[in-house]
Amino acid sequence: MRLKNKMVVVTGAAGSIGREVCQVLANQGASLALTDLASDPLDEITRDLQNKGASIFSKPADSADLSTFERFLNDAETALGRRPNALVNTAGFWRIIDFVATTPGDWQEMLTANLMTVLASCRAIIPRLLESGEGSIVNFASTAGEFGSIRPSAAYAAAKGAVIAFSKSLAREVSPNLVRVNCISPGPIDTPMLQAASDEARSIAASRTLLGRLGTPHDIANGVLFLLSDESAFVTGTVLQVNGGSLL
Repeated sequence: MRLKNKMVVVTGAAGSIGREVCQVLANQGASLALTDLASDPLDEITRDLQNKGASIFSKPADSADLSTFERFLNDAETALGRRPNALVNTAGFWRIIDFVATTPGDWQEMLTANLMTVLASCRAIIPRLLESGEGSIVNFASTAGEFGSIRPSAAYAAAKGAVIAFSKSLAREVSPNLVRVNCISPGPIDTPMLQAASDEARSIAASRTLLGRLGTPHDIANGVLFLLSDESAFVTGTVLQVNGGSLL
């Protein structure tokens, strides 16, 4: 029960990785405040966790909108009877598109989903964490943000690279108050998006790892758990690569 008496906020909670993160954190005793734009899948994961005895508050919200996210946090604090101790930003969006085919609307969509969600949610929760004098934030990066996207998705890579730079800078700012900020960087993960790809594409993705397999959402969730727990108390401003050694 490494997160007992902790309240963790999770964005993108209804996604395949987000759901597994919620399961792992709940199993470790965390109270969870969950949000996602998709209301039906969010209700589903909420019912599942509540049936297992977890303390859950959930509400659909746009994590990229500061005022909306602040209202969500206020509602979560009232419902759960405590202030948040941590934030996990799994919210994001990715698709293959040649850069010459992208429009300003495409760029904005990618930046909103992958960068503004991080900026707004961090801006909303940081004052609470600074006041309490402790906290941990885990933002989702990507191998695309570290090394460039292998498949055409330059706007996505740009957004994830910005998440890394932002997280390192924020870690410097808030460290005097013992608030930690880290990134987790998934490699090729066996999610519905990759499951919809051809067998050849999946095989190529797996072959890029040193371990010869795709990662699982559970692999990522365990990395998140480490960054939230006291076991990583001396870890901040870093990018935890959970990618099976791909792009080493």
